[in-house]
Amino acid sequence: MTDAMTKLAQNAAYFEEKAPWAPKYKKQAFSPPVVKAVQVLVETGDFHVTTIGDNLPNENEIHEKYGTKNFLFLGSSHALSAASAAKIGAEFIASAEEAERDRKYGELAEDLKVAMHEVIGHGSGKLTERVKDGAEAHLKEYFSALEEARADLMALWNIGDRKLSELQLVKDQEEVARAMYDAAARVALTQLRRIPRGDTIEEDHQRDRQLIVNFIKDTTGAIEYFDRGGKTYVRVKDYRKMREGVGTLLAELMRIKAEGDYDAIKALIDKYAVHFDPAVRDQVVSRYKQLDLPTYWAGINVHLDAQLDANGNVTSVRASYPRDAVKQYLAYGKMYQ
Repeated sequence: MTDAMTKLAQNAAYFEEKAPWAPKYKKQAFSPPVVKAVQVLVETGDFHVTTIGDNLPNENEIHEKYGTKNFLFLGSSHALSAASAAKIGAEFIASAEEAERDRKYGELAEDLKVAMHEVIGHGSGKLTERVKDGAEAHLKEYFSALEEARADLMALWNIGDRKLSELQLVKDQEEVARAMYDAAARVALTQLRRIPRGDTIEEDHQRDRQLIVNFIKDTTGAIEYFDRGGKTYVRVKDYRKMREGVGTLLAELMRIKAEGDYDAIKALIDKYAVHFDPAVRDQVVSRYKQLDLPTYWAGINVHLDAQLDANGNVTSVRASYPRDAVKQYLAYGKMYQ
């Protein structure tokens, strides 16, 4: 996957040119992103098992001047998929055709989505002179949701671009693209399990996903919710129309960011990304309980034991895999007493 990320980074100018927003918001000069896909042994600080990718730094001024560094944590994403994807798919995927597509292409689609999100998503676009130091101060509490949605949309927009096939990043491109679109639609339903009370979404990544699905559903009709056997499902009705909706929303979010248009992003987020039907949420929570899957995951780090020679030099490292999270956390606590 590092090779794939490197190819994306080397072609960032191409994807910028193909972006659906106005030319005046397109970046002309590029510092190629530094990219790496890694297998994680130990995560600390803000990083935890559900962190599957990261783009640094956050400050736009540094982005513009020095470029970005992008990381993809494959161990985390693949472990989460192995632990839960089959059960979730069996319960929430709407058709046998979609289930088979997810089985064959779902993991690759997710890997590519995260890679494009980080490499050609966050670092893309150009701000106007008015907000050249960053749009955060102008968009305030809505900035993070906008930026996460913009990066997701760059992945959804470009998964159908033949450039990916030319770069040998994907085979069966149409099926991989459909798998990515299926998952993007489905997550708006399944993520409700993490909001057990109320009818309001607060977390920015969750708002980003809800914004994308609800905007496309309402403006293109390409996505629909439906009930079958007393259960709610979501599916993509028209993949071409969904891509059109992706392009429309992506162009508008780039305009909003570039211009610092607070009123516009507030209207979009408040309309499409904040509220949901609590009855549907209650159903989703109930279905998850029957799957015996946790709402949130906690990671247990590999335990590394260094072997030293007589001079105190490390000669080898022995890795072991603890099974008791509480025991490990308490051991960490003792290290810093």
